[in-house]
Amino acid sequence: MAEVWYLDIDTMALEGKEPIHKREFKECIELLQLYPECWRWGLEETLQLKTGDPLIDGSGYVYVLIRVTEDEIGAQLAEEGWKPGWYRSPLSVLKAEKNLRGIP
Repeated sequence: MAEVWYLDIDTMALEGKEPIHKREFKECIELLQLYPECWRWGLEETLQLKTGDPLIDGSGYVYVLIRVTEDEIGAQLAEEGWKPGWYRSPLSVLKAEKNLRGIP
């Protein structure tokens, strides 16, 4: 299962934090409007969330991140350009939450 995380821009580690949702990655692709270019980091890399425009991201902006393993990607999705790691959704947390809960 892929994990959906909402992380503040100043998050430097995942200790003490938990994913908000767990879903099949194929569902996440549709619901969170992901595409292979949304990939940001490998699974073993340190998240670098202090990037972006400080005028937009500086006051509590939260990223919608999806962590997916190689097992979840599988051969078919790998052929389509998907790879294991962290993906950043272009959606706001509010829109992502509505989509994940099935709220129109």
